[in-house]
Amino acid sequence: MRVWPSLLLSLVPAAPAVLAAACQPDAETAAHALNALRAQAQRCGSRLWPVVPALRWQAALGESSRRYAEELTTLDRLDHVGASGATLRTRLRESGYLMRVAGENLAGGPETLDEALAQWLGSAAHCENLMAADFEEFGLACVAGPGRLQRYWVLQMAAPARPRSSPDRSP
Repeated sequence: MRVWPSLLLSLVPAAPAVLAAACQPDAETAAHALNALRAQAQRCGSRLWPVVPALRWQAALGESSRRYAEELTTLDRLDHVGASGATLRTRLRESGYLMRVAGENLAGGPETLDEALAQWLGSAAHCENLMAADFEEFGLACVAGPGRLQRYWVLQMAAPARPRSSPDRSP
């Protein structure tokens, strides 16, 4: 019996995690590339965005990005709303990340992080997300699969919710 590679991949539960290594940059490489981009003013559509502060890797955002990249690979499509109707806010909450503000960039097809960043810079809305000064942390994932786009990139950027100040209860 001949087993086609795509069928074999669908039968092996660990396949998405194994395939992720094929295009997934490590956190340090991702932070360096993303922050080098943010360290330069960028033209996003007709607007020039100034230099913005560096982002730091956040593990919960990285895990949320990985899980969503795996879902997109399985669905073989790009969409900010998951198969179950989950939005970015829902995905972050499920990852244990309480956000104040968040944004998400998706790409399908680029082989490298540099190619994904170039694709996002070429889109005004994605570029604006990359240059948003409100974001403080990020997570990034790339998962390769047998589908038409072959690689799915998910970049989630956010700022954590600030703890509420408790009223002064001094006597």
